[in-house]
Amino acid sequence: MAPYATTFGVIIAVWQLIKNNEQQRTSFEDSLNKEYREIVRRIPYKALIGEELTISEKDTANNEIYNYMDLCNEQIYLRISNRVRKNTWNNWQDGMQTNFSLKAFERTSTEVFKKLPSNFLELKKVKRLGYKTDPKNWKRSEPDLSVPR
Repeated sequence: MAPYATTFGVIIAVWQLIKNNEQQRTSFEDSLNKEYREIVRRIPYKALIGEELTISEKDTANNEIYNYMDLCNEQIYLRISNRVRKNTWNNWQDGMQTNFSLKAFERTSTEVFKKLPSNFLELKKVKRLGYKTDPKNWKRSEPDLSVPR
């Protein structure tokens, strides 16, 4: 009977570790979602609905869109390193596609990509692939991501 009790105890311990890991991953993903909401909260409303911005609104939007681009690149890295679930990644990727289709986001990202050609390579690749990719499956030996194909 003792071997069965030991086996049962090990199974329960493994199950608890798996559940704990899932909860930690969920909390981590939620913290990144919160960071996204904080950035978007600081972007002028007109930018979020695709309207033209005043000069001062553009300055504010540019700063926050740059912060958003940095967050996107971090999210991509986290998916590459398997620290976020595929479902979460797909939700983030859909959000990127929606946001970068807006005038202010498109304008700012184009300017940043042009002025900083060696930065945001992962984000450029996600964009180039039509926001339909899984960075976890990217090969590390791929050529320079900044070159559009």
